[in-house]
Amino acid sequence: MLDPAQDAERVGLTLALDAAGLALFDHDLRTGRLHADERLAALFGHPADRSSGGFERRLAELLTPADLTRFRDAVTTAVECDEPFHVELHLRAGGGAPAWVGVRGRVLREGGAPVRVVGVAYDTTRDHVQDLASALELLPAAYYALDPEGTLRTLNAEAERIAGRPRAQLLGRRWHDVFDLAAGTDADRVLRSVERTGRAETVELLHPAPLSLWCELRAWPDGEGTSVVLLPSGARRDAERAAERATTQLQVLASVGAHLSGTLDAETAVARLAGILVPVLGDWCIVSVVDEHATLRDVGCQHADPARQELLESYRSHRLRALVAHNPAGPPYILQAVRSGRPVTLPVPAVDAIRQVLDPGPAADEITRLDPEGVVVLPLRARGRTVGLVTLARDRGRRPFDVEDLATVSGVAERAALALDNARLYGQQQRIAEGLQRDLLTPPAQSPHWQTAVRYRPAAQAAQVGGDWYDAFHQPDGSTMLVIGDVVGHDIGAAAAMGQLRNVLRGISFAAPDGPAGLLGRLDAAMAGLGLSTMATALVGRLEPQPDGVFLEFSSAGHPAPVLLRGTGTVVPLVAADRRLGPDLLLGIDPGTERHDGELLLHEGDTLLFHTDGLVERRDQSLDVGTARLLDAVSRHAALGLEELCDAVLDDLLPEHPEDDVALVAVRVGAVGTGGAVRPRS
Repeated sequence: MLDPAQDAERVGLTLALDAAGLALFDHDLRTGRLHADERLAALFGHPADRSSGGFERRLAELLTPADLTRFRDAVTTAVECDEPFHVELHLRAGGGAPAWVGVRGRVLREGGAPVRVVGVAYDTTRDHVQDLASALELLPAAYYALDPEGTLRTLNAEAERIAGRPRAQLLGRRWHDVFDLAAGTDADRVLRSVERTGRAETVELLHPAPLSLWCELRAWPDGEGTSVVLLPSGARRDAERAAERATTQLQVLASVGAHLSGTLDAETAVARLAGILVPVLGDWCIVSVVDEHATLRDVGCQHADPARQELLESYRSHRLRALVAHNPAGPPYILQAVRSGRPVTLPVPAVDAIRQVLDPGPAADEITRLDPEGVVVLPLRARGRTVGLVTLARDRGRRPFDVEDLATVSGVAERAALALDNARLYGQQQRIAEGLQRDLLTPPAQSPHWQTAVRYRPAAQAAQVGGDWYDAFHQPDGSTMLVIGDVVGHDIGAAAAMGQLRNVLRGISFAAPDGPAGLLGRLDAAMAGLGLSTMATALVGRLEPQPDGVFLEFSSAGHPAPVLLRGTGTVVPLVAADRRLGPDLLLGIDPGTERHDGELLLHEGDTLLFHTDGLVERRDQSLDVGTARLLDAVSRHAALGLEELCDAVLDDLLPEHPEDDVALVAVRVGAVGTGGAVRPRS
């Protein structure tokens, strides 16, 4: 039974999901069964089929073969690359389901194998309808959508202009009545033929008043009735070009989200923008970012002519210095774009306007050779601040930027600015988390009886920060505690939770010294009592010098086994001799679980390695293979000093861009009794 707080949290989550229109699903890849809420059934217009294979059958009914293939490919890629997937699906009409559904999900693994796909689905029909409506409004042809009775349900601005009456007076009326089309006319015959055959029809006819000119009428079934387009016969090619242009503009807008949301590296994200805009909307483009010091930096450029790319790169490297040197207050057109938050179009020819604000030198020479006819500067604004600029140029012979171009480019700028700012915020969060993590990884306590070495390797920059940590500190009784752990998660929350667990464990250990199992048990109880809702693995070792060596007690809470390198060269994981030395339950699951201590006497020359799972776990290899590689690396480098051994093991096992962070603590026993106090065990 849930307590009131948990029940309130569950109700709040349900309300939030309802408000956001998010449907949850959990697809078991082993059994094929689908666990889904009622929102998913409503979204797909059909009761959820939870039987084995039911989810696939329902998708096959609702999706076109192409969309079904895209969905399967997205899941397959997510399984292979271990990353989230996002796909937009067009549902077949019927059953009350929306026309478009977005699906975001992630593959969960057990022991390295994919076992479940979990995620959310949501209705994106409104977004697609709005994009379509915007495109239709841009058409120079008259567009009408009729229901099966011939009643006007939608029309665009050109259709409204031709009718000569406000749209509100036209919607809901029969199209025949609005334009006085008698039964038996060409238009009437075409509409009836479309309704009867379900095939598109085209006819040239003399449109009645108020148009009174020859037009081409195209009609086709649209799933809810009939769509009709009227365009003057002489302007047909112009209309086709305009429609193609509108389609191209929509494709550009759609590609921005697909390309820019694929990375959380700020400069990589914004540099991609130039390749999206060129050559569709311009002949060349320079993309700039504004850093936290309000300094503008050019980070990417693209020219439609590969032969002129090097020239553009050179101009990009020179232009800001030439602009600033000429006008310390900043170039007027850039300032205008930043301050107004709107696109700024330079006078034609733009090359002359730019030369006026450049000092003589390479930049002025290069802009003369580039010779842009038209240039527009767009600010990238997100959350009330300018995060970048786009300079888009068209060469001579290409039409000038018009209102439609500026509207499209402004839409691109809005999406790009948000992607750039999201990347900036992510980078900021990652730096905070890494700083927090490194601040907590203090130098280890040393002893005259053994040498201690520690290492921490973060994940690759594009990956998220983890919760790995190590620690080594003395207890009041003279023993030394070694700790290594890994908090579940890869974000600033994991780093913060790691800091909490580290400090709680230190406090418990110093206030009331205990064996490793006792400390882990009290830490688990403290986590429950303090409301630390996280899970973690941990390995705690207690070292105490003895006349005949160093006595080790250790206990594992779900953590990878330590590795023992004997002075004789033998290498073993500390689970081989005694099953009691295997890992107990993770922290944060059951504070009442029984925990066990293992014991071992270390002799002079013995080396002990504690490590986190990032050292041995990979998406492309099993844990057993990773552990075998670790034992082999330790064996091959056994003759090295302790510091060199740690570096060699990390270099051998970690890829160039590791996906997970790694912590390592190593201890090598010296000659006991050569310094420091030795207290025999009772």
